[in-house]
Amino acid sequence: MPRRLLARCRPDSILEFRAAAVQRYEDGLAAAAADRRLAAIYLWGYSAEMALKAAYFTLIGVGDNVPLTMPGDIRPAIDRGRFLGVPWPRAGEGHNVQAWAGLLVLERAALPGRAYRPDFARDVQAYGQQAGSLWNETLRYHANVAYSHEVRQVREATEWFLVNHEAL
Repeated sequence: MPRRLLARCRPDSILEFRAAAVQRYEDGLAAAAADRRLAAIYLWGYSAEMALKAAYFTLIGVGDNVPLTMPGDIRPAIDRGRFLGVPWPRAGEGHNVQAWAGLLVLERAALPGRAYRPDFARDVQAYGQQAGSLWNETLRYHANVAYSHEVRQVREATEWFLVNHEAL
């Protein structure tokens, strides 16, 4: 008998985040093409979140296949962000795209020789704000219809994170 879907999931890791980020981006393209605008934003928001998480954990030296957990990795990253001054709301805290972008910029700035160029740091923050101001994991509970410009903005931000993943 084949294993059930959830039993086939690998643990969260940098490689899993990167692969899933690309898949959710492509799923978002399909949703947008079918005029499922809110679904597209929902999928792209997760894609952006995973791209930022993969970049952060790569930066701090976590191995690509090392399992990442909420108590052992995500929670300490959130706490680190708050320590560095990232405004990190409690609601949906593990999914906050703006906060993950802010953490990445500040963590790089705190590491000698690892800071982004100022223009790139501004882009990381700006695209984090752009996606994060329109996306939240609680969109799954709502029947809103997103405007076309909102879809374009989240797609653009997500594409930027995916295209620039190696520089993040």
